[in-house]
Amino acid sequence: MPDQLVELPAFDPGDAAVLADPYPVYDRLRPGRVARDPLGMSVFSYRDAEAAFHDPHLRPGIGVVAEQQGTGAAWGVPGRSLTDSDGAPHQRLRRAVSPWFSARRVGMLRDRTRALVDEILDDVLAEQRPLDAMTELADIIPARLFCWMIGAPDADAALVAELSKDLLLVFAADPRHGPTIAAARVRLADYVAEVAARARRQPGDDLTTMLQHGVANGSLDPGDDLCLLEELVSAAVDNTAATAALALKVLAEHPAVWRLLHDHPDLIAPAVEECGRLEPSIRTIVKVATAPTTVGGVDVDTGTFVTLRVPATHRDPDVFDEPATFRLGRATQPGQLSFGLGRHYCLGASLGRMEVTEIVGGLVRRAPAAELLPGAELDINGFGVVHHLPLRLVPEAVLR
Repeated sequence: MPDQLVELPAFDPGDAAVLADPYPVYDRLRPGRVARDPLGMSVFSYRDAEAAFHDPHLRPGIGVVAEQQGTGAAWGVPGRSLTDSDGAPHQRLRRAVSPWFSARRVGMLRDRTRALVDEILDDVLAEQRPLDAMTELADIIPARLFCWMIGAPDADAALVAELSKDLLLVFAADPRHGPTIAAARVRLADYVAEVAARARRQPGDDLTTMLQHGVANGSLDPGDDLCLLEELVSAAVDNTAATAALALKVLAEHPAVWRLLHDHPDLIAPAVEECGRLEPSIRTIVKVATAPTTVGGVDVDTGTFVTLRVPATHRDPDVFDEPATFRLGRATQPGQLSFGLGRHYCLGASLGRMEVTEIVGGLVRRAPAAELLPGAELDINGFGVVHHLPLRLVPEAVLR
């Protein structure tokens, strides 16, 4: 470990106190701005994280971590994905995919998303039974929507969701997940090859066909279409599903806010943003220094890993008034960092926000209140994972 990091205070993300409640630890470390961690160093302030996103000497580092830990790339070929490419190659790949994430496309997908949410909730409300907001709703909607985007049948949704969950374990930077990721990668490659072959036989108005056209017209290199599909399948479900479930958890814990949204649906979108600030599903963003630079006032050597602790940045009191409090109307304050910033801002951010807003909106429009039931299984502070989130939707008649 470089000498300048040895002198920093230590931060252990696996410590029992952090896993139980990381925010007191973040508050203690944030004034010093950075700390050393098992990978390299951690950043806790919003402004330092913001600067890291714009630093040309810091690039996405999770692929490098995975290689060093022996896990290997989770998808595609290193350097040929949006996640771990930079400069001109990144822009070339981004241009090829971006038309499918335009405002027009997202608007078309919104109608489909709302219909899927209503279809599920119609059954739940008709049966007057509890709903597992994770397994019965949040996991299902993004997977089915993505299948439609790539020209795959709805029957593939469960497989897409499973692959996404397994492959995104790479962001935990834990070598114990290596076998799971490796097995999922083999299945992913087979699945993407099958989807691409179907699109060649039956071209359609879908993302897979569009990528194949990119290879044909030379805007993509041969094989780029498969690498991008592997990456997009990986990102299709897990983060969106967990973000939606965590938003519902936050709102169920704030019944007055839930009721307000039920009465004023125009506030759902800003409420979803505030939920994402308070409980982001993306807990860490790892960067690696490609040249000497400075992070949080500390000189950083080439090859140093810099981890942005997203929940800490979202509750930075220098940026957010009353940071631990749910507050609508934070429009004058900076946005959440879960989707990144600058040249690596998440291409699917508008799609993800739309899906979460429609999932949350579907519930709060249909029920004026919801109650968290026993049986929730979450690993929020470790990896932002939600396994089960049972809710009881309370009809208007019960509240009278």
